[in-house]
Amino acid sequence: MFDTFRDPAFQELFRDQRLRDILVRREFRISEEYVHREFISRAGDDEVRNLSLRFRDGFGELSGEVKKRLLPFAVPFAARFAIHGVEFGALGKRVYLRLEEVRPLDLDWVTRRVVDKVPFLDFRDGLVVCDLTRVPRLDAILSWRLGRGRLTDFLTLRELAFREGEIVGRLGVVL
Repeated sequence: MFDTFRDPAFQELFRDQRLRDILVRREFRISEEYVHREFISRAGDDEVRNLSLRFRDGFGELSGEVKKRLLPFAVPFAARFAIHGVEFGALGKRVYLRLEEVRPLDLDWVTRRVVDKVPFLDFRDGLVVCDLTRVPRLDAILSWRLGRGRLTDFLTLRELAFREGEIVGRLGVVL
């Protein structure tokens, strides 16, 4: 249990939190700087470069460049997405994202190919599905045990929204 508190990702996540909001309002905030530092900066490779993520009121924007060997230049892209739904219970912890706009080319097979490169993302039925239990640094926090059960089995995510510069979530307690 104490090893979890020593994990740098865990410490960074809770350093950004206002403990009073978590305890009184059951509300947490994840800044776009944290998401960029922990996830986006590790997602690039030789083909996908200069990734940038921004959160706005009600939607998120991911942009970057794709460089293929046959092309002499990198092709910029941008995708705008919104939260379609959340599943957060004992059976699964997933966030469903609806792609609202993909530029310069909006084809499902292109989106599927890009999404398949990220191990915790899937593309099905026109939605990008983020399995939170497969996110490298988040899985340790979500699998944290309290007695015989996982702490997150007693919590539910009642609301999740994009706000300017952050993700805001409201927690509920399952009895």
